[in-house]
Amino acid sequence: MKIVYISDDMDERSQPNLSSLVFAGHTYAAVITHDQLHCDYQNYFPERAMSYWLDIPDGSICQVSREKGIDDNPLRLECDVYDTNFQPSTYFGLASSNRQGDIFNGHCLLVEAVDPGGDIYSEEAVTNVYKDFNEECIAQFEGYLKRGVCSGEYYITSTFEKSLLSIDKSFNLVWVKKIINESSSGQVKSTLYSYKNTAVFCLGTLPNTDIKSQILSLDSATGETVWQADLPFYVNYCILIGDRVYLSSKDDWCWCVLSADTGEILLQDKLTPTEKSKNLGWLWADSGYLFLHYRYDIFRIMDEATGDILQDITLPDDFGLSHFNIYPEVKNDHIYIRLGSAGGGWAKFSTYGGVMILSRDELKQGPPWNIDVEDKGDISHQAIVDGKTEYYEIHASYEELGDVLRFSQIEIKLVAQRYAYNHWGNLDDNWRTRINKKFNGRIVLCIDKEKLKNPDESKFDLMVELFNKHFEEKFRAPANKKALTLEWQYF
Repeated sequence: MKIVYISDDMDERSQPNLSSLVFAGHTYAAVITHDQLHCDYQNYFPERAMSYWLDIPDGSICQVSREKGIDDNPLRLECDVYDTNFQPSTYFGLASSNRQGDIFNGHCLLVEAVDPGGDIYSEEAVTNVYKDFNEECIAQFEGYLKRGVCSGEYYITSTFEKSLLSIDKSFNLVWVKKIINESSSGQVKSTLYSYKNTAVFCLGTLPNTDIKSQILSLDSATGETVWQADLPFYVNYCILIGDRVYLSSKDDWCWCVLSADTGEILLQDKLTPTEKSKNLGWLWADSGYLFLHYRYDIFRIMDEATGDILQDITLPDDFGLSHFNIYPEVKNDHIYIRLGSAGGGWAKFSTYGGVMILSRDELKQGPPWNIDVEDKGDISHQAIVDGKTEYYEIHASYEELGDVLRFSQIEIKLVAQRYAYNHWGNLDDNWRTRINKKFNGRIVLCIDKEKLKNPDESKFDLMVELFNKHFEEKFRAPANKKALTLEWQYF
């Protein structure tokens, strides 16, 4: 298996080419196809805030912010609508919008809940159904409906008012089932999946009982219970694959596999934590194997029939399994596992990520499996004395523009997170010893001009513009409390 570096393990936007993974790099897009990475400089609007691809009756569209930014949320910005050919389009009649919803029977079902007081979680909130946002809504439901699933002729969803419900294709309410299960935050937890003519719900804790999680299968047409599994551990991760439900508990260190037909427990195990700071992550399956996010630094592969451990793969020091709830995915018989940064705690949080690529052919050959990590190439940073303070120089020497952009942006974020004041970088226990009190905030990116075969100075200028806006909002220099600044030059 192979690991490639990316700038952000969370940002993936693959709709135009379903065989690839596409990650934003601010001034480029990193496209991973099979086990190869190349850079796209034109498509995917890499420097803009961009939504996930959204379904519409005629295909798919995305919403792209008019503003440039590194980490802006498109839902907070006015966005223009584009199709898969990156041409202007519309989303239910709107050419510019930040409204999003689920599609059911050719209509936009879930949009912003409307409440005069502005609180979408209040009892007065309602959810509207539109065929066109320029026209009146065609149906309305009490409460803020969460995103749901289509199951046969029905749309199954839940509300924050603690109920599961079914809607038919004429947007009539078919049935409502009240629930009292709660997550640790007090809200209803209702992860759900469609299976045959049922909806499988992963619910939270049942108050005043020993039931920490409840898995429920309901008939989509009637709401009748098909099966129910009451579990003594809290389920943090739940996914339906084929005819099985895969569950794991972060804090209770338990995992189990259920039959989606009967709710029978087919496999289960309770593990012993090796370190208090480590957690158990997702459980996933493919090709006769179970995969377990074991701590952040071990990728465990087990036999799917028996649960026997076949190999614990310790990740290289730079990487850890993604801290976020991102399951592996398969494209063209290649399995992609998201990786975050590791080895440095919060100092490296959000600085870079990676993708571990495992082909199904390699998987089927059996253990042992080995990891081949991409060479980061010639990049480094160092502190330079500047009177009584210091600034940082980053040297990047590559032949390809994409490598300059990709690894430079990783290194810039690493320097900012490690040596300056910022929200995420100052949450670990040793940040006071890690911060450079002499750092005056200046970062100079030095690019090897003679080695670079395809330079594009506009990309370097844009990268500087984006980072300086990002630094102004989120980072301060320890020496003078001013915002960090980035500049670039050739050497």
